[in-house]
Amino acid sequence: MKAVVFSAAKELAVQQVNDPEFKSNEVIVEVTSCGICGTDLHIFRGEYFAEFPLIPGHEFHGRVVEVGKDVTQLKVGDRVTVDPNLYCGKCSRCRNEQSNHCLNLEAVGVTRNGGFAEYISVPERACYPIPDSLTDIQASFIEPLACVVYALRRMRVNPSDSVLIIGAGPMGLLLVQALRHSGASLITVVEKQQDRLNMALSMGANAGVSVDAEQNDRLKEVAPEGFDIVIDATGIPAVIQNAFNYLKPRGQFLQFGVTPIGAKIEIEPYEIFRNDWTIIGSFALCYTFQPAIDWLATNVIDVEPLVSHKTAIEQFADVFEQFSAGNTLKVHIDIS
Repeated sequence: MKAVVFSAAKELAVQQVNDPEFKSNEVIVEVTSCGICGTDLHIFRGEYFAEFPLIPGHEFHGRVVEVGKDVTQLKVGDRVTVDPNLYCGKCSRCRNEQSNHCLNLEAVGVTRNGGFAEYISVPERACYPIPDSLTDIQASFIEPLACVVYALRRMRVNPSDSVLIIGAGPMGLLLVQALRHSGASLITVVEKQQDRLNMALSMGANAGVSVDAEQNDRLKEVAPEGFDIVIDATGIPAVIQNAFNYLKPRGQFLQFGVTPIGAKIEIEPYEIFRNDWTIIGSFALCYTFQPAIDWLATNVIDVEPLVSHKTAIEQFADVFEQFSAGNTLKVHIDIS
């Protein structure tokens, strides 16, 4: 079968590989399409906890084409998406509703082969049926939207909270819509690309601020005393460090963007103490696939405008380079 292979950090090729084998409790999914994520870029650069060689890709959907002898709920032909976090269900963290921190965690497209391939083997328990009403684009957004749902569960979004989102890539734009439907009253977005700012405004943001010398003054005008919630959706350490300047006392800071492993910022512990700040991490997702599916099925979240490129797997290297340069929004690779 054809697959994208990261043979080592900063080395990729589209090549023929063996079809996947599968266990008795697993299914083979023929992949329809798979989205490129910022995490894929970190993996490619050697900035994440992935293992090489690797077929990347964790934002995918497709149809079941084979089932193991112990599979009971799925059948050939079923349309499914897959939670990439494969937890053991037995360790202390899994037993305490912390499956995304499983002590034996595997991750599709990170520690085992992922969805940038014609076929993939996955455990039945990781599969979620997709309603026929969902388009292929919507289906490929279930995993990233599940990450947003998990982030909202990590925070407290109170009625009328003011929110600052730094970064209006695909995830930032999902956050805009999710927060608009979750009680926030003032949503401000900081972004360097004007077309992305315009999209954020069309999706529910109240204000858009360009990244320039007047950024701080503009944000001061929008929220003179700071914001109740500040969210980093860039993963850029310098941006993260500066973000605390916009957080009001008793505010919540959410680290949503993925940074390179080992990156550091400086913050004074006294400022955390003096301002009653809450600093929140949000790693991947945790039992949030079903709410993401429900939001998409009821058209609460609009994902169709977020896709800037759809292309075949043979063009992966070219479009991945464009993605890494920041010249795309969401990229979907059509595989079958």
